[in-house]
Amino acid sequence: MASTNTIPPPLVRLESQPDNLMGSSDVAEVSNLLPANVNGIQDEVKIPATNGRESHQALATGTEKNAVIPPESRKDNKGVPWYHTSLNHIDPVTCDLLENYSKIPSDQIMQHVIAIREKAWDVYPYPCIGQFLFLNLTINLSPYYPTLVSRLRDENQIFLDLGCCFAQDVRKLVSDGARSENIYGTDLHGEFMELGFELFRDRKTLKSTFFPSDILNDRNLLLKGLNGEMNVVYLGLFLHHFDFETCVKVCARVTKLLKPEPGSLIMGVQVGSLIGDTKPIPIPSGGILWRHDIKSFEKVWDEVGAITGTKWKVEARLERSKGFGEKWQIEGTRRLGFEVWRL
Repeated sequence: MASTNTIPPPLVRLESQPDNLMGSSDVAEVSNLLPANVNGIQDEVKIPATNGRESHQALATGTEKNAVIPPESRKDNKGVPWYHTSLNHIDPVTCDLLENYSKIPSDQIMQHVIAIREKAWDVYPYPCIGQFLFLNLTINLSPYYPTLVSRLRDENQIFLDLGCCFAQDVRKLVSDGARSENIYGTDLHGEFMELGFELFRDRKTLKSTFFPSDILNDRNLLLKGLNGEMNVVYLGLFLHHFDFETCVKVCARVTKLLKPEPGSLIMGVQVGSLIGDTKPIPIPSGGILWRHDIKSFEKVWDEVGAITGTKWKVEARLERSKGFGEKWQIEGTRRLGFEVWRL
């Protein structure tokens, strides 16, 4: 049984590269700042030795850097409808974060984020990358957010951002007072977490822990090491990548990360719909889309409870938001926000 009084030894933070100071106003062309490729972090991540034991390596999943992308949507094809060629506005909350947390001059922010987006597109052409939706923070939109920040100021509260991308929501939490050393982040694409350090210029100051993982790979030792240790797990724009049955499997796996006690929380946002899907929708960027309505999302947690022998309270809502309901999307698309509490 996992201890409720300790957390796993800290993992190696991503410190392989210095902060990238791209985006200076004296550089005329953003494209000139972009290298031919982004190496990101290594497939093997080491845990520091503890109590005289030697460090060991996590098993690489084989998927972190080799996601299959259909030919029509590879990174060199920017003609897809979810690739926006220009950026005219950045959400004021994000601007404040970049200016006051990252200390980026206001007149350099626009060029800086465009350059990071170009690198991220080369990693994987997700719609949230092409549309600059990573600039629209989501965790702070939850009605529970003020309580969450207060909760994460407690040294005994541990938080995981699963599918964190650039970990932009982690930076928002930290800027609002959460203890960064108690925050973990993981993503299928380790390169995105590296780009997060470039985007927010906090490699030397952020104490959070990041590592690549695949939630469906049971061999991932780093993720297993967090079993039973989390008070809160955040799933931002994550669950809509799975069909119904796989979503149930993923959510059941996520519950293992939580402390087995009432009040443990899974929260997040995803693509939803006024009428839930009954079959997966292939998407040109690769993979599938499954849009839940509130009823079908509640059904997921009924099945998770039956599989795991646990009980959950679901609070969910469908909302209009930028990037949800675009012309190229299916009618009825909405943002589904949720909090799921263990009873």
